[in-house]
Amino acid sequence: MNKKVFIFSVLLTMILAACAPAQPASDLAESAVMEQQSDGMVEEPMTDAAAEEGSQQESGPAMEEKAAEVSFSADVWPIIEKYALNAHGGKGGVFLENYDDILLQVVPGDPESSMLYKVLIGDGAPLMPPGNPLPDEMIQTIFDWIAQGAQNN
Repeated sequence: MNKKVFIFSVLLTMILAACAPAQPASDLAESAVMEQQSDGMVEEPMTDAAAEEGSQQESGPAMEEKAAEVSFSADVWPIIEKYALNAHGGKGGVFLENYDDILLQVVPGDPESSMLYKVLIGDGAPLMPPGNPLPDEMIQTIFDWIAQGAQNN
């Protein structure tokens, strides 16, 4: 009986391990460092030159895009003007005629709670614009603007 329980436990563990999501590479590296430290192997501190080189690798074009400030007047308003103003400009319902109107549909700093973002991705609200969703880059621009505090800049 004990053999059957042991074999069943091993098989169940193998099945669960095979179905588990892969561990990200950064987690694997951290695990390896922690194992080395627990085995008595201590990693030498990184020199200033090595630290600078590592930080330069992280500050590539993708990092610059994340850090770039999104401007309401230069980035967000042209999207609203082109894709939403015909339907939401003084005809009743939701108005998006100016910054103050748009801010009523936004929770600054929280895109996921902002109705403007929700309708662009169809999250619990009708997808806007209907039948012709915005390109992902434009949705990301609006997401970033909201996340950055929805400034009137």
